[in-house]
Order: sequence, then structure tokens, then C-alpha cells
Amino acid sequence: MQEVAREAVRDYIERTSRRDLLDRVLDEDLPRYAEALKRLGE
Repeated sequence: MQEVAREAVRDYIERTSRRDLLDRVLDEDLPRYAEALKRLGE
């Protein structure tokens, strides 16, 4: 039972960390490259 709980906590931390990283990239890095991305899409 403890191992199941540990695995659940590990999974939660991993997902949360990825989500935080993605949010930061979208908020900080994406606007920086918005013009280049727009041109690539044309």
C-alpha cells in the first residue's frame, strides 16, 4: 500500500513540474519568439 502511495506522489510531482515548466515557457518564451513563429506559419 505504501508503494502505491509513493508512486502516486511521484507521478503527481512529475506532472506538476512539467505543467509548471510548460506554463513558464508559454508565458515567457513564446512571446519572445512570436514574430518568428508567425513568419514561419506564413
